[in-house]
Amino acid sequence: MSRLFFLIMSLVLSAMPAAAQEIRVTLLGTGTPILNVNRFGMSTLVEANGQKLLFDVGRGASIRLHQRRVALRDVNAVFITHMHSDHITGLPDLYASAPLPTDDGRRATPLDVWGPVGVKDVAAGIELMFSENNRIRLTGGETREAATKIIPHDVAEGVVYEKDGVKVTAFLVNHGHVKPAYGYRVDYVGRSVVLSGDTTLAPNLLKEAKGVDLLIHSVAIGSRALEKAEPEYVNHFYEYLANPETAAAVLNETKPRLAVFSHISLYSRGAIPRATEAELVARIRATYAGKFAIGQDLMSFVISPDGVKADPYDPDARHMEP
Repeated sequence: MSRLFFLIMSLVLSAMPAAAQEIRVTLLGTGTPILNVNRFGMSTLVEANGQKLLFDVGRGASIRLHQRRVALRDVNAVFITHMHSDHITGLPDLYASAPLPTDDGRRATPLDVWGPVGVKDVAAGIELMFSENNRIRLTGGETREAATKIIPHDVAEGVVYEKDGVKVTAFLVNHGHVKPAYGYRVDYVGRSVVLSGDTTLAPNLLKEAKGVDLLIHSVAIGSRALEKAEPEYVNHFYEYLANPETAAAVLNETKPRLAVFSHISLYSRGAIPRATEAELVARIRATYAGKFAIGQDLMSFVISPDGVKADPYDPDARHMEP
């Protein structure tokens, strides 16, 4: 039975255009709650089989979508990992901007949002926040009634979304006292990407990310000087976000074809400056020999029959109109 299945799948895939077999992943925001013009709030776009799935919607996500020439109206679904502010502050902007009569807008359907406990309150709160705005714009014919609605879906472990061969699976991760916190796995035509969400070492993540094509993982680092001078301060953060050594251990266990770090937390205190990205790279490389990249806003990666590759990246694109 399994041989027949794989034979059929190989025939189906061979008949598909190469582009239709790809998963494209774009880092819209790689930052934290700290204001940073280079690293917007957490948000990752996954595109597969014509679907555009948004994982977390942090500060500035709509601007990054605009910069990548992805129309806001085309977002099919939103998946929230947990209820920290830096993962949802961009959701009101997406909701309010997508229905507008602009090049990016004119959404005509409700916005589907999956998330943990509290997602229904978030949806209701956003609708309430924009109730007068919606009344005015509906009266002026600037938007459509259906687009003023958010349909919230409670997330539980397991498959939460499946459409036209694209499957999204949710799993619990370890974000310390933040419970529940989820990671997500996206599967399409035998290719896969895992988004860890905010986490430190998590057994479920090790299971879901084993041998994955692309692993997007959070990471936190205090400099060696800060760890020595303020161990309690730094270790507090390491209880719910992976430090470089923990992140390297995850990669050694899961062995993804490519790992990319996002939600990059660089800690400082007093006169002790933040750790640099160079130090982050060095500490991961000390115990992990595989391929990895330090994520930057607007980086894109393509998972195809030819493997996993990064698109050419221009840091100046973060500050430019499309």
